[in-house]
Amino acid sequence: DKIKQRLDREHTLLQEEQAKSERLLLNVLPEHIAKRLKQGETTIADGLADVTVMFADIVNFTKLTEEMAPEEMVALLNKVFSNFDFLLEKYGLEKIKTIGDAYMAAGGLARGHGDYVQAMGEMALEMRSLVTEHPALKLHNLSIHMGIATGPVVAGVIGAKRFIYDLWGDTVNIASRLTTEGVPGRIQVDRTTYARLRSRFQFEGPFTVTVKGKGELTVYRLTGRLPREQGFASAE
Repeated sequence: DKIKQRLDREHTLLQEEQAKSERLLLNVLPEHIAKRLKQGETTIADGLADVTVMFADIVNFTKLTEEMAPEEMVALLNKVFSNFDFLLEKYGLEKIKTIGDAYMAAGGLARGHGDYVQAMGEMALEMRSLVTEHPALKLHNLSIHMGIATGPVVAGVIGAKRFIYDLWGDTVNIASRLTTEGVPGRIQVDRTTYARLRSRFQFEGPFTVTVKGKGELTVYRLTGRLPREQGFASAE
């Protein structure tokens, strides 16, 4: 009986450690990628034909780092990004990484997601509202600009220590450039994203912007949702 009790305790502890490791892995990698690693795949590299990529950049945050104590600055950025993480869960999208005060997300990386382009549009509008309306963020006069592009990407896991799941390709570069070339408070999208969303969302444009490495691009600015009836009428 004593041996059995000890084995049961050790088994319970092992299960708890496995669950902890599972949570840590899912905090680093998308679930479908984590499963592939657990199944023994050593090299993960996928060419995906249709993915929606978004970059979001917090405007004026760099200036705040010079004015706030480190603990306050990190706490504020954590508040923003934690809320973004919540929205990702809500819309079934994937967080790719954060780079300083920039946030990168994507949809369409796993099969069976549904309309990830629409989900990204909905999330972008909520992210903008969060930054402009949240009392703690309004206090610091923060704003956000975003860029969204849809198209092919290469996705894979790189690194042996502190590995990361990342995306590469023209679609990623366009989304990034649309963000850096954007206007505070605006959500800029490429022509492909606009074509997929124009029956359900309101847009301004088209506009022509000059993007480093790409030349002139036609872009649109996502401003809001269409009324339900109008959206269905446009779709018809």
